[in-house]
Amino acid sequence: MESRKATRRDFMKIAGRCVAAGIAASVVRRPLQAAGKLPNFVWLLSEDNSKHYMKLYDELGAETPRIAELAREGVIFNHAFSNCPVCSAARSTLETGCYGARIGTQFHRKYRAVPLPEGLRMFPVYLQRAGYCTSNKKKTDYNFKAGKGGWNSSKDWRGRKSGQPFFHKQSFATTHEGRLHRIRAGGALSEKERRTFVHPYFPDTPLFRRTAATYHSLHRKMDGEIGRVVDQLKKDGLLEDTFVFYFGDHGGVLPRSKGYVYETGLHVPLVVRIPENFRGLVDLKRGTRVDGFVSFIDFGPTLLHLAGIKVPGAVDGRPFMGPGVSLADLNARDETFGTADRFDEKYDMVRSLRKGRYKYIRSYQPFNFDSLQNNYRYKMALVKQMSERDLRLVGTFRKELA
Repeated sequence: MESRKATRRDFMKIAGRCVAAGIAASVVRRPLQAAGKLPNFVWLLSEDNSKHYMKLYDELGAETPRIAELAREGVIFNHAFSNCPVCSAARSTLETGCYGARIGTQFHRKYRAVPLPEGLRMFPVYLQRAGYCTSNKKKTDYNFKAGKGGWNSSKDWRGRKSGQPFFHKQSFATTHEGRLHRIRAGGALSEKERRTFVHPYFPDTPLFRRTAATYHSLHRKMDGEIGRVVDQLKKDGLLEDTFVFYFGDHGGVLPRSKGYVYETGLHVPLVVRIPENFRGLVDLKRGTRVDGFVSFIDFGPTLLHLAGIKVPGAVDGRPFMGPGVSLADLNARDETFGTADRFDEKYDMVRSLRKGRYKYIRSYQPFNFDSLQNNYRYKMALVKQMSERDLRLVGTFRKELA
């Protein structure tokens, strides 16, 4: 075939096809955003609970029917992780998308708030700049200097302008560690307490059974609170325009969880309800489970990506939902990092890496064998029982249950 020199007309035809293809792709990817409509986001966080106490993840866990309903209309993430096993450090990671040990926010609680890396703001600020109304109900004990902006309200989305997109974050303290401080030994166990499962790494005593049963009951109460927020979204006609995230803020709250980089300290439940009107934004089908690993550093970047906002280069996380994020790519992710440092008055320095089904934990203070004897923990009677090594009841109790 005889070749000929390309003309300006040939170039313009090719360029026109490329532009048209790009426009078509953007319309397919973001069909509702092309009409000026942006998705809403709601984060619902239960405090101090890992995934190990919920039936969604463990058949012996507590029933949470309202969260299960969200899962049927969305996805369950089998491997979601906090990067820190305590609240202020975990919250600082969520708001910044950065590892606490890199930016200095890993200590709970702070003696002095640290400045964020130059040019970086917490991610709700970027949503505000894009026109979102942001609300936080209501914890803000960050370990960094937040600066101005970030939150428009400490209530919810109902005070925003008509048609304005929103991001609402709400914490539920129902499952918090402090709710178990008043439980004491003594008296006969109820049938429900006797039947409650106690993990094999705990001493199987009546006090542990009672405490675990109470913790399950608190999960069921928290589930109802989550459901009421979802009901309000539906009543307001917003549910099918809103991505609803439910997750735990870190592990807890029985011993060996909160404050530790074990799985019970970092592995949290995560359910994301996918709204009908924005199903085209994600490569995930309703009613499925995802095996890929996601961490708190990824949560903020995911919201920015879903909203069409450029993710700042200074963050450590990357989106796990939205255009260009395929299910195959997501399921290929199999790493998560964890850090444990100071908790209140006690110092510790531990790092963890989980790669697939294997986990490496390194303590930089192995000489300090009782570094986590945190006084707040000892308000819980079962922690006192363990510390006193008063475990002679275990054998007798097991015989009674047999």
